[in-house]
Amino acid sequence: MIMAPSVLRAQTQDELARLFRQHRFKQTITKPPQGILKRPYLVPSGPYFQLFDWDMYFMGVALSYDGVGKPLASSIEDFLDFVNERANDRGYVPREIAPDGFWALPEMCKPFLAQAAVRASLTLHDFHWIAPYYGKLGDTLHFWENARQSPDGLFRWFNGVESGVDNNPAVSDSPAVTTEGVDLACYIDREYQAMALIAEKLGKTEDASVYRQKADALRHLIQHRMWSSSDAMFYNIDSRTGKFIRIKTWTNFVTLWAGVATPEQARQTIQQHLLNPKEFWAPYGVRTLSPDEPLYNPNSGYWRGPVWVISNYLLMHGLMNFGYHRRATELAVKTVHLLVLDLRKTGGMNECYNPETGAPTAGGHFLSWDLLGEHMIQEAARNLDPTALK
Repeated sequence: MIMAPSVLRAQTQDELARLFRQHRFKQTITKPPQGILKRPYLVPSGPYFQLFDWDMYFMGVALSYDGVGKPLASSIEDFLDFVNERANDRGYVPREIAPDGFWALPEMCKPFLAQAAVRASLTLHDFHWIAPYYGKLGDTLHFWENARQSPDGLFRWFNGVESGVDNNPAVSDSPAVTTEGVDLACYIDREYQAMALIAEKLGKTEDASVYRQKADALRHLIQHRMWSSSDAMFYNIDSRTGKFIRIKTWTNFVTLWAGVATPEQARQTIQQHLLNPKEFWAPYGVRTLSPDEPLYNPNSGYWRGPVWVISNYLLMHGLMNFGYHRRATELAVKTVHLLVLDLRKTGGMNECYNPETGAPTAGGHFLSWDLLGEHMIQEAARNLDPTALK
C-alpha cells in the first residue's frame, strides 16, 4: 500500500521529534550562571560555551513549543545587563559573551533582542518582566541609528561575521562598516515592530507610535532603495557609492520572512530566483549562494552554497507569507528529511549540508537553530509562525 504524502510527512516529522527526545537535545542548551553571565543562558551545544545573539533567539523559538520561556528571558537579561555599563557607546553590547568576558569585539549584537523579548513574553504569558530593561532595549536600537545608519537611512554591517552569515560575499570585511545589508534592514524593521508591541503592552502608547512610524519608514525605504526591478531582486548596497552589490545570496530574500517585500516584488523574486533550480532551489533546500556566482562552493563554502536549517526555515516562512504554501511545505519536508538522515547516520546534526547530496559540509554535532526542524512541517501545513510579532 502506498502511503499518502501527508502520512509520510507526519511520519518524518514524528521521527525527528522522537530523535530529539531520545538525544535530549533541548535539555543540553541551557547553561547555568557562570562568571559574568549571572543568569541561566542559551548556548549552542557542541564546542560552544558563549551566549550568541540570533542563536539565542531561534533556540528560544524552538523551546516555546514546550512552553519554556525562562531561558530565553534570562539570556536577554544577560545581554542587557551590559548595555550602557561597560562601554562608552550608548546601546552597545557585543554579539557574543562568554563567562570570562566579552568576545567578538567590536561587533554589535544583532538586532534580535526585542524580537526575542516578544517571543519570551508570549511564551511566559507576561510582558512585565522586561519592564526594568525597557530603556536598555531601546538603547540597542539607538546604537544602530547612531553608529551604523547611513545618510540614506539604511544600516551598515560592521563585517560578515557580525551579520552571522560569516563569509557572505555580499558583505565587505575590508573595509568594514560599508555594506548596507538587506537582512540587517529587515531585522531592524522587525525590532521596531517588536519594540512597538512591548511599549504597547507596558502602557507606553506614544513610544509605540514612534516605533511603528520608524518601522513603516524603513520598510518603505527597503522597498524603494534596495530593490532592483531589472533583476527582480533585493540587493545589499555599498554605502560609499550608493550602488547595488549585485551578488545573489540568500540574505536578499530575508525581505520575504520579514514581510517587507511588496506582493509584486515577492512574486517576481520568488519565481525568478528563489524557486529557480539553476539558482537557489536545490534537492535539499535553498542554496545560500547561487551557483552562477564565482565564489559558489557547495562542498566547503560555509555560507557560499551549502544549505542551512536557519535559511531554509526563514525562507519557508517567506514563501508562506506570500501564498506559496505548497512550496513551503516542500522545503520543510526537505529540511526535516535531511536532519533525520544525519541523525540516523551520526547521532547528531551539522551546521550545513551540500545542497545536491545532503552530505555534511561543516562541524558535526551542531545544536542550535536546527531545533526548529522539529515543527517545520507542522508550521507549513497549518500556517503557523512562532516568529510572528503579535
